Amino acid sequence: MADYEAHEKKVQRAFRAYMVLIDTADWIRGELRGPLDSFDVTMGEFRVMEILNREGALPLTTVAERRQVRRSGIRRTVNRLERRGWLGRRSVILPPAEFERMHRATSRRDEPRRGQRICVIGLTKAGKKFMGNLLPSHSKLVRALMCALRAREQESLVRICEKLREGDVLKFVREIRMVDETELLREKATAELERLTSRMRRRGRVL
Repeated sequence: MADYEAHEKKVQRAFRAYMVLIDTADWIRGELRGPLDSFDVTMGEFRVMEILNREGALPLTTVAERRQVRRSGIRRTVNRLERRGWLGRRSVILPPAEFERMHRATSRRDEPRRGQRICVIGLTKAGKKFMGNLLPSHSKLVRALMCALRAREQESLVRICEKLREGDVLKFVREIRMVDETELLREKATAELERLTSRMRRRGRVL
C-alpha cells in the first residue's frame, strides 16, 4: 500500500508539472499571438522565418528537425511564405559521397556518381526586410514577458526544457514498466479485498 501511495504521488506531481507547462505555453502563445496577427503571420510561420533569419538558408529537412514537425507540415508553411514573397527555395545536388571505387558493384564502377538532391530554403530580400520590421517589437515583448525570471532562472528554464525534450529512454521504459506493475498489484489487491468482503458477507459479519 505504501508503494502504491508513493506511486500515486509521483503521478500527481508529474501530471501537475505537465499541466503547468502546457498552460504556460498556451498563455505565452496567447500573449504573442496579437502582435503576430497584426503582421498577418502565424506562430509557425514566424518560427520558420526566425530560424532562417538567424542561421541563413537551410535544407528543408533541417528546418523540419529544428521545428520538430513533419516535412509535410513544413512544406505547407513554406508554400504560404513563398506565395507572399518572403521565402525562396531551390533544388541543390550535394557532392557525391567519397568512397573507394571497389566498393561499388562491378557493373556500376564506370558510371558517374551522383550526389543527393535536396531542397534548400531561405529568406528573400522582402523576407529579410519583413523580419527587420517585425523582430524589434517582437523581441521587446518577449523580453518584457520573460523579465519575471532572473537571468539564471531563464538559463535554468532553457536547460530544463532541453532535458525534457531529449528525455531518458531507460528511465522512460522503467517508469512504464513500474506503472504496469503497480496497476497489476492494485488489481490483485482489489480482487483480494472483494473476495474477503464476499466471504465475510456470507458469514454474516458484514451487513
